[in-house]
Amino acid sequence: MAKEIVLFGLYSLVHLLAILTIPKENYFFLPSKIIPILILIVALLRFWKELELRGKLVALALVFSSFGDSFLALPDAKYFVPGLGSFLVAQLIYSAAFSLGSRLKPVLFLPFLAYGVIFYFLLWPHLGPLAIPVAVYVLAICLMGWRALARKSVTHAFRVGLLGAISFMVSDSIIAYSMFLNPEMDRTLASVLIMITYYLAQALLYESVKVEELILKDSKST
Repeated sequence: MAKEIVLFGLYSLVHLLAILTIPKENYFFLPSKIIPILILIVALLRFWKELELRGKLVALALVFSSFGDSFLALPDAKYFVPGLGSFLVAQLIYSAAFSLGSRLKPVLFLPFLAYGVIFYFLLWPHLGPLAIPVAVYVLAICLMGWRALARKSVTHAFRVGLLGAISFMVSDSIIAYSMFLNPEMDRTLASVLIMITYYLAQALLYESVKVEELILKDSKST
């Protein structure tokens, strides 16, 4: 296993322990949350010249994800919308990365659209002034899932990337469920579930790029 994934896993565990043991206001909480994503960013930057456009887009999406993590780690609720906006940009960049060299395949959007419409319909009575931002974000996350599924070949990188996109959708769904549909849900449990699925998503999306643009390229050149 690559050392960056080992480091990513170890620092992810550190943040999960932080969720269980310290309050969000603690100065250690924010860095413990973003360090795993920074590890993936640095790992991709090391091979920047070898990366194709898809890999560079994924690195950029990780950067915006780190911005979203930073905003959402802050205790003040006013940072929720900037955090949502940062992740919205990340989702759109991931969608662009998955769309490179892929056909549109609109029929594959239908299951994601159905999920998004049903889930938003359940959320809508509880959203208040966040109704429009959340609607845009739900559309973006469904778009990412669709573009991950619509890629032209069924390879290991495709499967890993699709699992990453779905895991991202699960993480965001838990956020919405715990914030709007079940605000009485234990916050610690919700945070642990959110971060496990989120870290898994980012690791899988990173791995899909590494397999497709670094490992396979090296094997073809030797």
